[in-house]
Amino acid sequence: MMSYYEWLLIVPGVYLSVYVLYNFAMIVVHVSVQEESWGGQGEKTVFAVIVPAHNEELLLPELMRSIEKLNYPRDRYRTIVIADNCTDSTAEIGKSSGADVLERHDASHAGKGYAIRYALEKIGVESVEAVFIVDADSILDPEALEELDQAIRRGSGIIQCFNGIANPDDSWFTRIMDVSRTYGNEVLEPAREKIGLSSHLMGNGMCFVREVIKKYGWDAFTVGEDWEYYAKVVIKGERVAFARKARVYHRESVNIRQASSQRLRWSSGRFAVAATYGIRLLMNGVKEGSIAKMDAAMPLLLPNPSLGISLTILMFIVCMFAAPPSSRELYAGWYGLLGLAQLVFFLVGIAYVKNKTMKLLAILFAPVFIFWKTGVDLLSVAGMGRKSWVRTERKL
Repeated sequence: MMSYYEWLLIVPGVYLSVYVLYNFAMIVVHVSVQEESWGGQGEKTVFAVIVPAHNEELLLPELMRSIEKLNYPRDRYRTIVIADNCTDSTAEIGKSSGADVLERHDASHAGKGYAIRYALEKIGVESVEAVFIVDADSILDPEALEELDQAIRRGSGIIQCFNGIANPDDSWFTRIMDVSRTYGNEVLEPAREKIGLSSHLMGNGMCFVREVIKKYGWDAFTVGEDWEYYAKVVIKGERVAFARKARVYHRESVNIRQASSQRLRWSSGRFAVAATYGIRLLMNGVKEGSIAKMDAAMPLLLPNPSLGISLTILMFIVCMFAAPPSSRELYAGWYGLLGLAQLVFFLVGIAYVKNKTMKLLAILFAPVFIFWKTGVDLLSVAGMGRKSWVRTERKL
């Protein structure tokens, strides 16, 4: 009969094994299933490009310049900047760049979710065919709207863009993040799209057709508003398409100090939504026999890459001290293989990035990154970062 201690070793091992096998399955799908091409013609979709912005005078001009360079008919999109509780010149910059600016002042309801709802109520969705939500610290690829238009005319109603990093070589931190983000954008999300599964909403580069907004409105106001809205609409039977060629790049924090408040907010929001909707979504899928819904629960229930490797390392150490001597090598080997598998995922990400040598060398800083991210995740699970929105420090 297995001891209590052995169960403590087995349960995390099974959880991590599911995570590893799921990733390998997506890699196989990605390399073995061809991406569908579609070049249908027709009248272009009318977009509202919505930019929630809180004190973004430093980076907003770069986004506005990229919007001006979009390869899309100028009369088929309008730009709306929501200057949300701003105390700087965000509103003035938006106006001088040719955008419609909505100024919102409501400190008791601060945050991106409230800004989005405010914009949707003010612009009137009947005047457009789709809304495209972009963070103010982003840059749009010139073909972004063209690719979203193609996805919409293929029948997609909710679309997540490729959400990459605009400054991938600024520091070791941005290099690690670039590899991780590229792995998701170039492998995991395209694999789901190829077989008709749902992507998840990432907060930046989200597109919704008018019918979706009219049907559901916007009712996600937590610090994890993207995860919250994603869970709600998928439970109701919607699918989030992934448009790999519609590319948005955001400016990543360049160091741990700069990133901490942002990551604490993101991680806390994700854990809160996972606790509320993760199992519910999975059980809903099981009850309905819906593989799509069961798969849609995976981003909520399975660990992110940093949490996965952190838990693997922790359990490997535990094995060396707590596992019965007769089975210590077995458990240590199990967790060792899980760790090596996750290293393979990092190397797969390396295959898709530019400046591969520098990105590979960034792995030397992985222990620092993992230690920091483990602390962020532990604080997030405890509920820190969930109550209020804290602005991320910005630097060029």
